[in-house]
Amino acid sequence: MLYSACKQYLLAKLKGTGLKSNPYTTQKALTKSLESHVGAVLFYSETYSRNGSKKRFIDQEGAKHKRRKVFDRTLSFTVTIGDYTDEAVEALFEAFIASLDAGIYVDGNFVPIEVEEADWVDSDDSLLKAKVAVQVKINFQGGVYRDTGFAPVSEVDISSVERQ
Repeated sequence: MLYSACKQYLLAKLKGTGLKSNPYTTQKALTKSLESHVGAVLFYSETYSRNGSKKRFIDQEGAKHKRRKVFDRTLSFTVTIGDYTDEAVEALFEAFIASLDAGIYVDGNFVPIEVEEADWVDSDDSLLKAKVAVQVKINFQGGVYRDTGFAPVSEVDISSVERQ
């Protein structure tokens, strides 16, 4: 769910900046594009690392649970914005960056969003038809979780207690 939620989030934010065409989601389609006013959300990488943190929470029915974060999971996407002029690209880019939230909720877990780096290119350095383009790397720092419940104390039957 994390991959699709992050990708859909970025596509919605990119469309919300005023991009006139539908954003591309594959490198092949982006390269074949003949448009100068272009946008794309492309998967970059995914990394995992072990984590053993635990948190306690109470669900909607009032039952207590433990949520263990088994792995840290970082998904990276690149967002590309291209247009005819520096000013047009910069305006779209600033609107896109300003629209990003601190994070999103996926399956009840908060996933922080970090903007890592941006790379500006002009028509001589790019395969795109756009005269100017910016490509920014965005990381989503989620995890893989395992929930466990607590033993219900109210159902424990104590029949005898011995003193020593």
